[in-house]
Amino acid sequence: MEYKEYYTELGKLLYAVAKADGEVQDEELYQIYKIVVEEISDDNLFERGEEVDSYYTEFEFEALIDKNTDMHEAFNSFLLFYGENEKDFTKKMKLTTLKAMEAVANAYEGIVPEEQLLIDNLKKRLLK
Repeated sequence: MEYKEYYTELGKLLYAVAKADGEVQDEELYQIYKIVVEEISDDNLFERGEEVDSYYTEFEFEALIDKNTDMHEAFNSFLLFYGENEKDFTKKMKLTTLKAMEAVANAYEGIVPEEQLLIDNLKKRLLK
């Protein structure tokens, strides 16, 4: 698995959960910036030298906003990526992915039912 691809697909996943209630809120976008810097930086997640691949999460998220991409399309893209790379996902990657997803969902007025459905769906796949 290429790390850049993981971060791009993570951007799609986080976009899907932010868009689940119909609209991406400023608070959710701010949460993405915070996650990229504090939680998913390359050296934190993959224990390797300083890289900038984690910023692809932010870039992808913003590109999907600009395109007004369908949330299901974005979510399914991540699921397909995960299915193709499941053996490469460490426990730390899985937990960090879920934590990031929940943080974005919580960023604006808590987790709504549409967001919870996506979170539950992904939890079943990642934690089986």
